[in-house]
Amino acid sequence: MTIESSIVKKMIPADILSLLQATFPDRVIGDLAPTSGGFSNLTAIVTIGTERCVIKCAASRLKREDVRREARMLGLLRGSELPIPAMLATLEDAAWTIAVTRWVAGEHGLHVLKRAPEQLGALYQALGRLLAQVHRTPLPAPAPLLIDRANQALASLPALDLEQDLGAILTGALQHPVWRAQPAGLSHGDAGLHNLLWDGRIAALLDWEWSGWGTPLLDLAWLSWTIQWRKLPPTVWQAFLTGYADGPALASGATPEALRALALGQIASILTRAQGQPTSWEEWRRRLRWTIGIEFPGLGDGA
Repeated sequence: MTIESSIVKKMIPADILSLLQATFPDRVIGDLAPTSGGFSNLTAIVTIGTERCVIKCAASRLKREDVRREARMLGLLRGSELPIPAMLATLEDAAWTIAVTRWVAGEHGLHVLKRAPEQLGALYQALGRLLAQVHRTPLPAPAPLLIDRANQALASLPALDLEQDLGAILTGALQHPVWRAQPAGLSHGDAGLHNLLWDGRIAALLDWEWSGWGTPLLDLAWLSWTIQWRKLPPTVWQAFLTGYADGPALASGATPEALRALALGQIASILTRAQGQPTSWEEWRRRLRWTIGIEFPGLGDGA
């Protein structure tokens, strides 16, 4: 493998390059560029031979599990009609887990928000249609379970440096029966502007590292959270519901308290992965306190 530019060596650790070299021998590695988003892991666009790719790299135990989960899910969804990046390879050594996917053209959803906010209604309606399709998608083999991720976070809470009141709130959220709500189905886990590519339609739904089989209500809870966190107008939630129509998650008639439990459980999982990263830890603890004070919608009646 030939390293085309010294900037590659500066942006990607040498051991990652060694893994790429072992997997893709005799190919030029170059044209490195940052991605939009990708804050959870080291993520970059890179050309491998003639193929434009995205690499996602993780070194900590839980984040490595997330990268493996994404690779597993993209593999299971290969051949589906969902707009997802193609999984090309999973690389591992003692230090890193790396997922290599095919690059997909499109404008990042957060760029659309800045450039043309008037398109958000169409984008969220399309996201509603897509998540209804996701939630109805069968899988050819058993998938990672959402409840396992929640239980992992629950077991990790005692070791987190959280105030007693916050720890109690997260414990209650992770023990809420909504995590076992029926009907069960495929959930993306982190759908929103930050994981969409748009070209007048949704070109790709990215970042499946929090996905799994379980309650599809998780997607609606987290989407409501992201809409409020980004201070988007309530009309985008209504546009989403219009697109989602009679999607499977609405059959449960979930209460606001149930959606709050799912969103708080999601934050608990994020906090377990933020240990040892002071800036990220403090930011997500701040978001946790903010989440306690917001309202979530009820579902099942068009609310």
